[in-house]
Amino acid sequence: SFHSLSVARGAKDSSRMAFGSGSGSKAGLLVALISATALLHVCAALQPLAQGIANLGDLLEEELGNPVRSALGGLSPADGYAGLNLELLSDAPKHGAACLDGSPPGYYFRPGSGSGASSFLLFVDGGGWCYDEDACFERSFTILGSSSAWPPYKPASLMFPMVSADPAVNPFHNWNIVELAYCDGASFSGDLDGSVVVKGKPLYFRGRKILSYILRHLRETKGLQDADRVLLAGCSAGALASILNADSIASSLAPKTDFKVIPFSGFFPRATTFSGVPWFEGVVRNVARMQNVSASLSPRCVANQSPGKEWECLFAEKAYEYVASPIFLVNSVFDSWTIQNIYNVTAEFPRSQADQLVPFLNERASHVWDLISRSGTWQRRGNGGFLNACVTHCWGCCEASGWAKVTDARGRTVKEAVEDWSFHSGGHNREDQRSPKPCQLSDDPPYNCNPTCPTAA
Repeated sequence: SFHSLSVARGAKDSSRMAFGSGSGSKAGLLVALISATALLHVCAALQPLAQGIANLGDLLEEELGNPVRSALGGLSPADGYAGLNLELLSDAPKHGAACLDGSPPGYYFRPGSGSGASSFLLFVDGGGWCYDEDACFERSFTILGSSSAWPPYKPASLMFPMVSADPAVNPFHNWNIVELAYCDGASFSGDLDGSVVVKGKPLYFRGRKILSYILRHLRETKGLQDADRVLLAGCSAGALASILNADSIASSLAPKTDFKVIPFSGFFPRATTFSGVPWFEGVVRNVARMQNVSASLSPRCVANQSPGKEWECLFAEKAYEYVASPIFLVNSVFDSWTIQNIYNVTAEFPRSQADQLVPFLNERASHVWDLISRSGTWQRRGNGGFLNACVTHCWGCCEASGWAKVTDARGRTVKEAVEDWSFHSGGHNREDQRSPKPCQLSDDPPYNCNPTCPTAA
């Protein structure tokens, strides 16, 4: 329910992923590793769609069989309501807050209890962006652009670690859990008045208004206005949303509220493809224009840009630099979405340049490390981060092994690092709250330098 449903640009045909693997091509094997982990993320992102299908009940059982139904899990509250219930905000469109197709936005919720009754975890769903109007038109027919097929209940069997109700898994298990459903196509940043008509269908770029309305609803109906602690987190596009909106959300809370931010896999670097094409820069510029994101950008960042360059504050590295709220960044310096999309290392990677691939990725990883570790935000008292060398995306928050088994160069798991920073940092400038520089890929299979990282095998 949380990350890259938008498959990598070069991953249209999974049968072509592992090119050269039979001929001993080092580049082919490494691309296979990148692609295999990326496909796992896509499978995880399809979970909400699977839940929607599960709503069909007997039809699913008849057409797909009992094993599939068992794997998907039912939607019955037989799990003790450890899942999440949909709060569909049906009146939101009247106030300007709407999904791409004009349908009402919403969020999934489980109330807190005991020591967590006045604490909130706001987890922002991801799912990529739609890069132009035609892509947004296509997206408007999916769960990432419309609420029409959102299931009313997400069962505990499909909860990812950070929203789990299991105290052995999740240190936030008894908090009020809010999963902000994603349907605007641009990390809750768009703020375009009116609509854009594409192929006869009106599209709405209202992510900022969606976020504002959800927060208002939480204050008025769930007790957010009296929260003692609020933790804002997110994965992929949701992680970028948490970086972009951290300070504005903080300003909407009571002064007494202890507010912190943990973005997972949202630090997308401004970089060219392997062949030197500035593809990602063009994407960011176009989305900023199309969705009118100006109101979602840091005023301090905007003030420091040259005239006409304000849109650059939509880049994660720019936005991160200006976050004033306490923030703990969780990211891989070898993020698989970044590798496949921003760097365009896919199954079509040229065999003639195979010997350049590992050095290229290591150089780019060092660049990402430098962007983060040299930032004043990274170095600021009370902030921290967990950086690793796994070729993964959203593994830290949203996969059991990534949450509890993958370690950084100091030997801490994501769960341990996040729990320590969230509950025990106390604003102190502890060096152990920041990961050391991750290791680099080796020249030979299995390439991973961190044995706790997943492999293609």
